[in-house]
Amino acid sequence: GADDTLTAALPAFDLRPINEDSDVPPARRLATLPVEIVVDTPKFAPAPLSPIRLSLWVVWGCMIFATGAVALLLQGVITLSERRGAFVSAVTHELRTPLTTFRMYAEMLSSGMVTEQDKQKQYTETLRVEADRLSHLVENVLAYARLERGRKGGRREDIALSTLMKRTNSRLADRAKQAEMQLEVDIAEELRDVVLHTDPNAVEQILFNLVDTACKYAAAGQDRTIEITASAESQGVALHVRDHGPGISEKFAGQLFQPFSKSVEDAAVTAPGVGLGLALCRRLASELGGSLELERCEEDAAFRLLLPQAK
Repeated sequence: GADDTLTAALPAFDLRPINEDSDVPPARRLATLPVEIVVDTPKFAPAPLSPIRLSLWVVWGCMIFATGAVALLLQGVITLSERRGAFVSAVTHELRTPLTTFRMYAEMLSSGMVTEQDKQKQYTETLRVEADRLSHLVENVLAYARLERGRKGGRREDIALSTLMKRTNSRLADRAKQAEMQLEVDIAEELRDVVLHTDPNAVEQILFNLVDTACKYAAAGQDRTIEITASAESQGVALHVRDHGPGISEKFAGQLFQPFSKSVEDAAVTAPGVGLGLALCRRLASELGGSLELERCEEDAAFRLLLPQAK
């Protein structure tokens, strides 16, 4: 009877004799027999996921996600602030040079200090060049600000490649002449009548920035020629702008299309500018449905501008 009662209470147990030197807890000893009760270790099934535990996991997940989002937001704000600071510094530096030239040359001309005709003509030409440089800088800044605000540019139209190049040649050649370089445009006969669907003003701005970059970086080269050629592509026509200067170092090639990537120190050791022109060119090319890539950067630097063909 006692064994049946114990078996019912403990279905899986055994009785083990107790030696004299055994240290067995009193709770496992029988009162009258020198044996101990050996019971298997009970196995507990894991408790199911309760609603409270599930809610805690969701709350912790939301907190971790929110913390990560705030960290990314703060990092973006800091990065943007640094870029704006570098941009303001570079723009201030770029504006100071032409404004100083304007004031100095204007004072000399207005006060009659320059009496020779050749000198007056030279100073007047310098003022014109600086005015073009300042206008180009302001044009780039305004265009990039427009793209940042998500506003569309000018209207696209169907225009032949030859007509498009005629509209831009004089301005591009004038910029090359200012750097004492020569612009050569060679468009194959079979591509002259190809009709593009694009914004001519935006294309002119892109090509001017590319030629301006070539004038800055390739002015010290022995071959002072800037070449513009065209090739047929499946998506349209590609314009290639190539110079024969020392090229662009790998350090600057990696950040070439990043806006405001050039600091005042970089501008002092490489070429003047705010590091905005090429970034703007890529954005404009993308807005036109095309693309802009650096084809090669060692020795002869070359850029490839793809423009969509009219349907």
